[in-house]
Amino acid sequence: MGHFTITLSNNQKGDVRWGTIRKKSLFLGLFKKTRLDNEVKKGYIIKIEPASKDQKEYRLLKTKEGNWTSQDDGGFQVTPDDLISIEIKKAIDNYENQH
Repeated sequence: MGHFTITLSNNQKGDVRWGTIRKKSLFLGLFKKTRLDNEVKKGYIIKIEPASKDQKEYRLLKTKEGNWTSQDDGGFQVTPDDLISIEIKKAIDNYENQH
């Protein structure tokens, strides 16, 4: 798990926590100890400060290839796209490209 901060419009900051998310298969999980590589995604939980009126926390997913996805991956519910989540995605991409 990692952590960084992004700057958003309207003097808001986003506290970003990220980690690897693996899709769990109950059947395969009982008999195999290996995980399929295509099931790995990068999950982000972003808390906005000061909190916006609409939402305080955003949950976003990125595929192994680095593309944003809106597919719910089991227990990790992805936030639907809105103006702030699109801005958050751009800020995260900029941060990751610089570091």
